[in-house]
Amino acid sequence: MRPIGSAAQWQADRLDVGAYLDRLGITGPLEPDAQTLRRLHRAHALTIPFENLDILLGRGIDLDVDVMQDKLLRSRRGGYCYEHNMLFALLLERLGYEVTRLYARPILDAPKPLPRTHLILSVAVGDETYLADVGFGDEGPLEPILVSDGIVSEQNGWVYRLARVGGGDKEWVLSLKRDDDWFPLYWYATEGHHHIDCVVANYFISTHSSSPFTGRVFLERIAEDWRLNLNHRKLTLTRADGTGEVRYVVDAEVRELLAKQFEIELTEEEAAVVVAALPAPEPS
Repeated sequence: MRPIGSAAQWQADRLDVGAYLDRLGITGPLEPDAQTLRRLHRAHALTIPFENLDILLGRGIDLDVDVMQDKLLRSRRGGYCYEHNMLFALLLERLGYEVTRLYARPILDAPKPLPRTHLILSVAVGDETYLADVGFGDEGPLEPILVSDGIVSEQNGWVYRLARVGGGDKEWVLSLKRDDDWFPLYWYATEGHHHIDCVVANYFISTHSSSPFTGRVFLERIAEDWRLNLNHRKLTLTRADGTGEVRYVVDAEVRELLAKQFEIELTEEEAAVVVAALPAPEPS
């Protein structure tokens, strides 16, 4: 699979590679091979949180390269799939990888089909192709996954399976093992997309009333042996063995919680806007 259109449309030359690697804590030589891809993917997933706060703060999501890197790299904020995977794609291209942007349709446990709006990456490494996705939040892969029918990838206790569907080799489903069953995360096809496709899909998912990101506080963070999710007031910690903890946050702790648990520093004014977006507390 080869990328479609001109590479100039993505403006990879504007990426501050040094700032990106500093943010990830990575030094030393980086050859465009599978080992480096895995190292970069893990570092990004473990370092930069998933969050939708700029939507709630009324700023929207801007896919300009300078805006994204100022936010995620220099201001040490997080972002959602477009910001994560668009920046990660630029880093990979600057380091010599061949990257194709693809769209996935989340499956999850939705009662009806969801829009095909999740951005993922196909990365060519020699004769092999890897699925890279640093923007799916707490259920997303920690490492890239080799594109091979039925392959199972164990990642720090979380187990993923990538399988072909529909005949041929153009449609795939990524699943996560839960208990003894496979839970489908998303479907995707190997059709590359242009920058303008990302702009259109990003506008929908960041503004439409049916988007899961326009009407709720939503943050996720991945660690080596646990994953954390804040959905409205519900804070869920999940471990690889299936155990976890759930509690509900109160207004007074929101700013400190975001700083300590998600490493996102907000001003008092910003935190007040986020708190105002939360639903009323559950009655005690």
